[in-house]
Amino acid sequence: MRRPHPLSLILLGSATLLGAASRDGISLYFACAGLTLAALIAATSDFRLLVRRSRWLLLTMLVMFGWLTPGTPLSGVPGATQEGLLLAADYIARLLIALATLALLLKALAPPELVAGLRALLAPLALPGISRDRIAVRLALTLQEVEASRTGRREDPAGMAGSIALPAFGFGATDFVLGVLSGALVLGALLT
Repeated sequence: MRRPHPLSLILLGSATLLGAASRDGISLYFACAGLTLAALIAATSDFRLLVRRSRWLLLTMLVMFGWLTPGTPLSGVPGATQEGLLLAADYIARLLIALATLALLLKALAPPELVAGLRALLAPLALPGISRDRIAVRLALTLQEVEASRTGRREDPAGMAGSIALPAFGFGATDFVLGVLSGALVLGALLT
């Protein structure tokens, strides 16, 4: 079986994010738990890094919603309100869904594949005359710099390549199935 086009995986990730984050109540928490568990199993290091980098945002969301939202005071937690903590849990769950989806995408796609998928996603920008190739090159250079800072290896500017090569992909049956699944997830999110 052939590897799916990166665009299909990006669209599936976006549809999963939209479908899961549009839930409310217990279904939101189940979606969060499922995606978090999947990210912990399949993309442990990426997910942990994203959560570690987002820890202050998570804490701020907890404090801002939990303690600054008016509502019914909780006797066991001074200053916090029941409505505020429920609101904080909803927003934290949505952020964890986004981080888990991103971690799974980063694990599934190498940086050149990610750039190739985003370049394909930007194809409609060619109609008004916006260069999707320039956007793709800037993204590739940014990802290259981020990877260099993570590993601590920097290339000599004189030794850098004069061009960036993106992998070529074709669309196949797997991409069609992923597209139908993505469409179903988006439709489900819009109808509920």
